[in-house]
Amino acid sequence: MKKPRIAQLAPLWIPIPPRTYGGIELMLSELTEALVRQGYDITLFASGDSKTSAKFIPVTEKAIWLNHELKSPHAPVMRMLKEVFDRFYEFDILHNHFNFFMFPLSLRLDCPQFLTTVHRPVDKQYAEAMKAYHKIKFVAISEDHKKSMESFGIPVCDVVYNGIDPERYEFNDSPDDYLLYLSRLNKEKGVLTAIEVARAAGQKLIVAGNSAGNAEWSFFLHEIQPRLNSENISFRGQVNFREKVELLKNAKALLFPIDRQEPFGLVMIEAMACGTPAIGFRKGSVPEIIEHGKTGFVADTPEEMVEAIKNIATIDRHECRKTVEEKFTLKQMVDKYEKIYEKLA
Repeated sequence: MKKPRIAQLAPLWIPIPPRTYGGIELMLSELTEALVRQGYDITLFASGDSKTSAKFIPVTEKAIWLNHELKSPHAPVMRMLKEVFDRFYEFDILHNHFNFFMFPLSLRLDCPQFLTTVHRPVDKQYAEAMKAYHKIKFVAISEDHKKSMESFGIPVCDVVYNGIDPERYEFNDSPDDYLLYLSRLNKEKGVLTAIEVARAAGQKLIVAGNSAGNAEWSFFLHEIQPRLNSENISFRGQVNFREKVELLKNAKALLFPIDRQEPFGLVMIEAMACGTPAIGFRKGSVPEIIEHGKTGFVADTPEEMVEAIKNIATIDRHECRKTVEEKFTLKQMVDKYEKIYEKLA
């Protein structure tokens, strides 16, 4: 059977793959490269500072969040819609990762099959937008995510866990003596809770991640920065892939005090691939990814998180790695998407 021709529609906020933090962008880069290696005809629509071995349509010179001169951030999105419109005849499937921005493409009668992987938590407004576009098939990235989408009446065609290539993550069985927070530096990702928990547990904490947009910068300056002065807190800011793996493999645990219905949480499996257990709040997909007492701990309160830190030595780091190799590999993710593509085509 001839393989379908696929357009991958990337978010334009940061490049593909991300220079620093970017779960969606990393997942999309890995998926795109794997499909190209398997002989698919793939075209990536993304910002011009992206890198790919697929056919490449740059729709704006620089990723939106990195272009500080940009006065109209949605103008590149409008350009992208037009670039994809003009090439409908080149594709059998559009695979959208760019939220609801690309939905209007599906209104044209000659639109190819349209698949959207939903990477964000779904609220009422997002759900209403999804339900208004009947041609689009939706993929959830965890069972909890699927349940939350279905509670809004959105049909979910499949669940595909995000996957990583474990070979890119070095395993380490003798970590240093610090905890790690690695994520966006905003309220709902729980950075302040991570700082409080580490302090209450009397532990060293390394904080790494980035802020995007004015609200996050303001939150960083007023809420986070004043708390970074204490002796046990070390701030690293943005880190690239190699630096990220170093931080992950040498941490004794990753703190994931998420304050939202987290659809997946790629950093948890990245940590586990290095052998590092994760300690997360019982929200969204967290209990699906962390096996409580085996690859980390699922906590309901900051106090429980502090207790979990005391028990971190009971976790076998080899089990963390093994779980990723069994459940969360790039190969498993690609295989599932291939099956979905076959059905659609």
